[in-house]
Amino acid sequence: MPSFLSLKKNYDALLAAIIGFAVVLLFTHYGGIGISPDSIMYTSVARNMNEGKWLLGYDNKPMILFPVLYPIFLGVIMFITRLDVLVFATVLNGILFATVIYLSGCIMQKFTTTSRLYKAFVLLIIILCPCLTDVYSMLWSETLFVFWVIVFFIFIHKYLQNTSIKNLLFISCIAALTCITRYAGVTIIGTGGLLILCFAALKWKKKIIHLLIFGFIGISLLTINLFRNQLLSGSFTGQRQKGVISLHTNIEYFGSVLSDWLPFASFTKSFSFLLGLLFLVAAVITFIYRIVKQTRYSSFENIATAFFLVFGWFMVISATVSRYELINSRLLSPLFISFIWFSTQSIPRIIKFISNKFIKLSFFFVMIFLATSLLMQHYTIDKETYQNESEGGIGGYTDDDWKASETLHYLKNDTSFFDKDYPVISNANHAVYFFTRRSVFSLPEKVHADKVASLFALPTFKLIWFNNEENFDLLSLEEIKKKKIIIPIKTFNDGSLFLCTNDSSLVKK
Repeated sequence: MPSFLSLKKNYDALLAAIIGFAVVLLFTHYGGIGISPDSIMYTSVARNMNEGKWLLGYDNKPMILFPVLYPIFLGVIMFITRLDVLVFATVLNGILFATVIYLSGCIMQKFTTTSRLYKAFVLLIIILCPCLTDVYSMLWSETLFVFWVIVFFIFIHKYLQNTSIKNLLFISCIAALTCITRYAGVTIIGTGGLLILCFAALKWKKKIIHLLIFGFIGISLLTINLFRNQLLSGSFTGQRQKGVISLHTNIEYFGSVLSDWLPFASFTKSFSFLLGLLFLVAAVITFIYRIVKQTRYSSFENIATAFFLVFGWFMVISATVSRYELINSRLLSPLFISFIWFSTQSIPRIIKFISNKFIKLSFFFVMIFLATSLLMQHYTIDKETYQNESEGGIGGYTDDDWKASETLHYLKNDTSFFDKDYPVISNANHAVYFFTRRSVFSLPEKVHADKVASLFALPTFKLIWFNNEENFDLLSLEEIKKKKIIIPIKTFNDGSLFLCTNDSSLVKK
């Protein structure tokens, strides 16, 4: 490992890492790690792996929507520790967050111009940013993805210092692992490819060879993953819908997230589109300038700029082409540290080169004021989040509302509902699995006409309906009523159990 990662040189980063670890434990102390539908998929795959079922999800179908590495990572830890994912998840996230913080501190120590004060402020911003505290309080693959991004920065910096085959293979393997952690990992291949392509010190013959090696190895594991998906499901990444949001609006959403990462968010949100476009264009201009001048090209600052450029544009364009959740802090969380570095990297250099003492002091105190304002803004949000979570748990399937569900309590204690007489379907099959360890089918999304037709072709099926699970993409209860006779079996304060049938004689039963 590079010598600049030594503990002796980075005692401040080590202290920040310990604080970051404690922050994760603090946020998750009431109800444990936060769980979303994605988390339940990762958990079920890890458990099934340890039961000899390779990469099967909670619905007993192959996992297709997500890349394979994160649940495999959880499964391996589960195998080594002999502990369930939910038992070790909090400590694992704390370790990952602490590692990201420590490595970030080490990287800042190697900035072209830096200072201990600048480093301390940025480390505090990373620790307190709600974007990262939210992610590391949840069982999400972003926790590992952010780690890979920072590790990639370290090794591509080493490669740009010494373009040996050994260093090239290191960054290629890291890129390959990142791609099967999240599909957005292709941005690491884009970042690495861009940096190699535009590196003037590398001769063209060697450059082409290195690009081919990097691209081939970087995409190799993802290609295998996608080929497996196609073989098992006929789809590379599962059934996904076409984008319905314009590029303009996605840039606006992008800018809205950035405004939350800046001081005075309530003010900057009023011009989110301009803010998003400003940073996206600024990253392009800054990178082009460093290509032309070849100044600080191999610096960590430029590597972070390249990643910000590639990841930022990738997110707004992919969200326009394909439909998934709106651009938000979770989706952009891998970008946060690069964004902070890109936005602030020039501050120590400006302070150093200002010769007039009055101007230097004025600029210094303005920067301290802005940094303090941002820290207070983030602290206020964190404090409110912590208070809410201390009373009811992290929002998701480990909060008190779900734990107190009458519907789930009944299903856990009366397994007769799952008898094999009829298929069991739910509008929250992931929740049923999480609390009962039972695999049931999901209601189909309305846009998938073939799956809707297959459901209605069933003569009779059982339905577990949760009132608080609002997914407007799925068939609604009213739409089912138009095609089926719905017979209530049990009704609870948070949901109901139904028999859905074509057979009117079952009504009397």
